[in-house]
Amino acid sequence: MGVSMKTPGVANRTLIVVALSVALVLAGCGASPTTSGGSGPTAATSASTSPTATPSPQESPSPVASTTPQPSPQLPEGFTCADASGGSEQAGSNVVGVRVGQHDGYDRLVIEFSGPIPGYKVQRRTGTTFTESPRDQAVTLSGTNGVLIVLHPILNWTSYSGPFAFKPDYPVLREARQVENFEGYQQWALGIQGTPCLRVTTLTSPSRLVVDVAATQ
Repeated sequence: MGVSMKTPGVANRTLIVVALSVALVLAGCGASPTTSGGSGPTAATSASTSPTATPSPQESPSPVASTTPQPSPQLPEGFTCADASGGSEQAGSNVVGVRVGQHDGYDRLVIEFSGPIPGYKVQRRTGTTFTESPRDQAVTLSGTNGVLIVLHPILNWTSYSGPFAFKPDYPVLREARQVENFEGYQQWALGIQGTPCLRVTTLTSPSRLVVDVAATQ
């Protein structure tokens, strides 16, 4: 029986057709194209940030009430709460007059002399009890504290004929009294309301001893 034999040319063409068919099948099953690698746009944030919360102001503490300081008692110019002395123990004189007076903030006693001002001491005292000399008798003046004025030497001490006592009842000077006039000494006691502070000065033409007294309570 006769068998027909395919020629080699025909076989080669058959292989080429099969290969092309496979390639077309592979091309049809290829992966879908890849999308762009860039990610989607990110939502833009607001350009202005939220304002920072301002802390509410702290309430200041209420001021503590301070106690108003009480002013210390004011003395007129030139006064000191101390004793005073002066004059000359060698320059004797006579007392020719004594007088008192009232001023703004202080009271005054003036002792006038016939010549140079003798030695003097003006001394503050606690209480108003003094001793009269030479009788050695206690005398109490008006007021709460005192001042004693001692004069020496008084040349003609028996010649004094002026007043021996005053009771003006001024705000500071309540009473003044001579408590000694003996053998060249003369003493004057002052009754003062309050604690006495002094301003002691001397004047000329005529010669005078001026004792100003202010007081602290």
